[in-house]
Formats: sequence, structure tokens, C-alpha cells
Amino acid sequence: MRTLIGTILAMAFVAAAADESLMLMRLRGPHTADDAQWAKTFKALAANRAACDEVWFSTGIGFPQMDWHRAHAARLARYAEQLRGAGIVPSLQFQATLGHSDDLTLQEGIAGKTWGGFTGSAGVECKACNCPRQPAFLAYVREMARLYAAFRPAWVWIDDDLRINNHRPASTKNDIGCWCPVCLAAFNAETGGSWTRVALAKAIAKDPALYDAWERFSFAGIAEVARVIAAAMHEVSPETRFAYQHGPWRNNVQLAIFKALHEATGLSVGSRPGGGAYYDQDPNGQPVKAITSARQMKMLGAPDWIGCWCPEVETYPRAFASRTAQGILVESITSLAYGMNAVSLLIMDTRSETDEWYAENLLAPLAAERAVLEDYRNWNRDTVPAGLADESGAASAALYRYALTGVPVVPGIGKTYGAVTAEDVKINLSGLTSANLRDIRRRADERTGWKLPVVVRDPSVALVVPRVTKDGRLKSVMMLNARIDAQKPVTLALRGVPPDVTQATWRAFRQPAVTLPLRREGGETCVTLPEIAAWNAGWLAL
Repeated sequence: MRTLIGTILAMAFVAAAADESLMLMRLRGPHTADDAQWAKTFKALAANRAACDEVWFSTGIGFPQMDWHRAHAARLARYAEQLRGAGIVPSLQFQATLGHSDDLTLQEGIAGKTWGGFTGSAGVECKACNCPRQPAFLAYVREMARLYAAFRPAWVWIDDDLRINNHRPASTKNDIGCWCPVCLAAFNAETGGSWTRVALAKAIAKDPALYDAWERFSFAGIAEVARVIAAAMHEVSPETRFAYQHGPWRNNVQLAIFKALHEATGLSVGSRPGGGAYYDQDPNGQPVKAITSARQMKMLGAPDWIGCWCPEVETYPRAFASRTAQGILVESITSLAYGMNAVSLLIMDTRSETDEWYAENLLAPLAAERAVLEDYRNWNRDTVPAGLADESGAASAALYRYALTGVPVVPGIGKTYGAVTAEDVKINLSGLTSANLRDIRRRADERTGWKLPVVVRDPSVALVVPRVTKDGRLKSVMMLNARIDAQKPVTLALRGVPPDVTQATWRAFRQPAVTLPLRREGGETCVTLPEIAAWNAGWLAL
């Protein structure tokens, strides 16, 4: 009885800890291929516990016979107990549903596949990627789900191959849906039509309403896959929560997948938005990606039953030259600033570097700077980003270039005081003078009625994200120096600071914390930040 009670209490603790997870480490199949390899990976993670709150095991990218999954799930159950013993939450990435592409999926094989493949509008059928409506396929993922549920993962994250496009060679990014006979028959039954593949493809190209109907139908198909997985696992492990990994979409039709997960379990669910920006050779792509994730959060409507917003922070191919800890830190705090509450880290791969290398070069630096991220998240609970609303219709990269003038913008959900216009984003950032920068900030502030929460007084090329409480009180300011030289001290004019607040604390990565006095100048509250290192970020706690 004591053992049973202890197990129940431990599981309750892990569930509570999972809600607070900040750094979630995504692993690939090779990490758990055998006990010897897992021992190396576990040693690296446990030695850098501050960089790893939660581990997502992988189910693999292929479709092997079920005996393979049975043996793999048994290994993961043992490894999950080791993680729990180290205070790390075990979770699972359901990494293969439809399959990313034939060339990728065939790397691990499809010995278990006996059903039809995903088919494009031109009639090309994938050998390895799956049609979401095939009964045998749904039976496969149902049995697979029950096997992995046995180790009672805190979360199950369904990978972004559960999508309606980009399954090579059948479809491209712009060719949506599976056009196999099973799916066409289901669409005709639902709409009362008698479409052939060729006729439907021609009609959709000319009829936006028909395209929308096909899009909804296609998402309903993959939502059912998510529902099957969640329902099967929920029967075995009712406390497990579910989440969906996804890229951006043109509308909120993706919400069908989240609803399926929520309805199948009655539990709050999670979102892992994002894709791309995997290299430090173009570091600006990483905060652009954070902006895109914030936009997707807004597109989905941020219902209260989506509780975990955990963007992809990834390096590929996870090799020495791919990315550094500094890039990971900067993208992480930018994502948190714009409204996310955790980060998903895919930064290790035994096929590229050793576990020892990852431990020394990525995990240890992340562990050392964890407090900067964690304190930022905790300090900003019950606050939102504040600034100009994102209403320009511009691409994320263009909005980011405008934001680097120091004008705070809100690409997702937050408190707004005006809007970014289409004219604003036409700037040539690289050609701006220091006088231009000051003028852009002044004009933005003027059209809000001088209500921007923060105005940068000195020249800088920096991303500035204030966070405010519901009543408009300024709680923090995050600033990223987006240049390859140090940013000299800059003065910020702050609004919404209570008169009894006389000092603030500046926390930057790899720099000691500094207590700064607040000054009252001409009716405004001002603070001067210390020098910020090249491509570094910090935040001001008020």
C-alpha cells in the first residue's frame, strides 16, 4: 500500500512539475536505441538538470511492425523511471503519424505499413506517408498509442507531420489534402458531390468556397488521427495531456486538431508552433520565428484550454557549426517576451556530435543562464506584451525590421496603443541614421498620445518588448541588442511606473545582475541600462 501511495504522490508531483516546465528537451530515436546509448544521454541531461525540466522521447520516424514499438515502449518505461528519479519529467513525442516525406521516413523503414499512402492532386501516391482516413492506419496508431501510454508520460506531443500538405513526393506546400479514392469518396459523401480527382482539382483552383470546404475536410481528417491517439492513450493514462506541433497557417482551421485533443481527454492542451531558423549564420531569423509563433497564437485565438505555449527552438543538423548556446538563449527569451511560457529544445543528435560535446557546449551554458529565463517568466506572470498592434499585413521579417528601431510592437496577444501601418514597415533599417531612429520613435509615440510603455532615448538597433499588467502598470522591459558590437548604455523613458518604485534590476545573459536607480525627469521615469554585449539580451525588472 505504501508503494502504491508513493507512486500516486510521485505521479501527482510530476504532473505539477510538468505545468512549470521551462526547458523541454526533444530527443530523437537514436538516443534511446539501446541501454548503452541512453546511459550517455541520460548522464549529459542529469548533469545539467537546470537545462532540462522535461524530456520528450521519440516514437521514431518510420512505421515498423508493432513488435518494434512494443520493445521500444518497454525500454522507454525503464528510462522514464530514471528521469523521474533525477527530477526530470518524462514525456513523449509521437513523431510519426502521416510521415514527413518518403525520403525521410524510409530511413527507418515501413515494414508495418499495409495501407494506402498520402496522395497528391496530380495522383502521385507516397510510398511511406499515410492517408489519414485509412482504417488500417488508424488501427496502427491506436495500438501504438496504447503501448506508449503504459509509461504514463506527462505530455504527448504529436509531431508536425500531422499536416495536410508537404508530403513529398505526393504534395507540395501549396497542394493540400489527400486525394486518394478513400478521401475523395468521403468528401463526396459529406458534400453530396460526385467529384473525380481531376475535376475537383480544376474546380478548387477557380472556386475559393470549394477550396475552403476541401481545406476544412482535410483538417478534419488529421484531427481524427489526433483524436484516435489521444482517446487510446487517455484510457491507459488518464492524467497524460496532449499537444500539437505545427507551423503557421493562413487561418484558424488548425484549431480542429487542438479541439480533438481537448475533447478526447477533457484536459487542457498545448501548442508547439514554429519551424526553421536553425542556424546562427542568420541569427535575425530566430526572433522573426518568435514573432511568427506569436502571430499563430493570436490566429488560434488562445482559448483558455490551450495552456502550454511552447515554441520550437531548434538547431539542425545539430552539429558544431549549426548553432550556439547564445542563439538558443536569445530566441528563448524573445519567445517568452511575446507570450510563450516554455521552450522546446531540439539541440542534440547522437549522429552529429557526442553527448559529452552537447553537455559542455550547449547544456552547461543553458543551465548556467536558466535563472535569467525562469525569473523572467515568473516575474511576468499575469502580464502581456505591450506596444503597437500588428495590423500592417507585413511579413514577420518586415515587422521585425521595424521593431528593431526600438518601437515596441505586439505581433500576437497583448495590450496595444495604436497600430503598425503598412507605411511603417517600408523602412530600410540598414540606412537609418541616429536621427532617423529617434524620429521614428517620436512619431510612433505621438500617434499613441504619448502612451507607449517605453521609449528608447539613445541610438540603438534593438528589439524592445515591455510587459504590463491588466491595469497598465509596467512590470518589465526586455531588450535585445541586434548588432555585432556592444550597445553603449541607453536611457529608457518608462510609463506606468508607480511613484513608490525607485529602482529596478537589470538581468542580461552572461553578465552580473545590476541594480539601477530610477530618475524622475520632466514628468517621466527614466533609467539608464548598462552596456549590452553583442547579440545579447536582458530584461529590466521594475
